[in-house]
Amino acid sequence: MLKTSTILISSDDTESVYRDVREVPEPLRKKLYRSTTGINARTILIADRRGQQEITRALQSLPGSTQQTAPSAAGAPPARSRLTVAQAAGILLAGATGVLAWLLLLRR
Repeated sequence: MLKTSTILISSDDTESVYRDVREVPEPLRKKLYRSTTGINARTILIADRRGQQEITRALQSLPGSTQQTAPSAAGAPPARSRLTVAQAAGILLAGATGVLAWLLLLRR
């Protein structure tokens, strides 16, 4: 297994590339830490099928994990959440109201 990392930092109209976080100068390292641990921070992971399977296996073996899975790398659509009864009733009511309004306007 080969593990590599590349850190590209664009800050103040300059770009720098580092191979390890310890190489990043302290002021930039503080900015990097703040930006990657904030509320809007996200992780982007790109893996082939085998990598996806390895990641899924590793996530499932984490302590306290509850069936975490990695998204499909094959481009399959994400799993859809099911509608609740209240949501389905709301959609049907809105549709019925629309049809009723259309019928009333048609009679005039």
